[in-house]
Amino acid sequence: MIPDNQTRILGVMGETLAHSKSPLMHNSAARELGLNYVYLAFEIKPGNLAQAVAALRVLNIRGVNVTIPYKEAVLPFLDELSDTAAACGAVNLIINHQGCLKGYNTDGWGFVRSLQEEGIKIRGRALFIGAGGAAKSIAYALACSGIKEMVFLDLSAGKARETATAIETQCDCSSRAEAINDEKAAYYGEQADFIINTSPVGMYPQEQETPMKEEFVNRVKPGTVLCDIIYNPLETRFLRYGRARGLKTVNGLGMFVFQGALSFEHFTGQSPPVEYMKAVVYNSLVQK
Repeated sequence: MIPDNQTRILGVMGETLAHSKSPLMHNSAARELGLNYVYLAFEIKPGNLAQAVAALRVLNIRGVNVTIPYKEAVLPFLDELSDTAAACGAVNLIINHQGCLKGYNTDGWGFVRSLQEEGIKIRGRALFIGAGGAAKSIAYALACSGIKEMVFLDLSAGKARETATAIETQCDCSSRAEAINDEKAAYYGEQADFIINTSPVGMYPQEQETPMKEEFVNRVKPGTVLCDIIYNPLETRFLRYGRARGLKTVNGLGMFVFQGALSFEHFTGQSPPVEYMKAVVYNSLVQK
């Protein structure tokens, strides 16, 4: 469909978006359903975030997804938050309701849905590598789904404590926070039922980087589920260590597609073609 003066504008806001498959996924879904929308990538420098959010009103942009590093930073510039966004203190979706900007969060429930699709039971203890906006939203959804103990490890002990406190305050879930190092990672990793990398370490194009060494993965107990919310590449070095160890591994493709499907429904009011969206993204990743 050729854009015209009735085309509604959607997009994604982030600092670096060359790797993002969001435009491909959402534009493909809109074409599949014959909807007059176009989805663009908006790379925003940190000092320009307030102006970028204000532009959503000025340009009558229907809505945008929000990604690294703005999921928490964007909150002060919004008029309203959904219950989930307020509870987890992070936003990955902004909808423009006739000039009123409301923040939502679909990340956490997208992650939970990806585990359910894999037939994984949500229970026990979760260890998070990284404690930013994605960690907050995933932790909130997991706590609502049955996880009772969480540990957050981050380069910033303050950020880890902030996330742990937010989850413990909002949910029936005990939470701990530590500055990340090999010793603490090994200790908590040996007790975890889920280990979730929510940091960008290992994302394209730095695919040889890993948030945890192979020695760490080799020490976790059998039955531990290793998750990485990165979807580009489909298998990070971190997940390759887990597969070699015989662990169940879950990449970020399912979360990306399901959070995108929830976003698409907010954007358009239409039921998203989920399997088609997943196939489009998967094919683009395996063919690169």
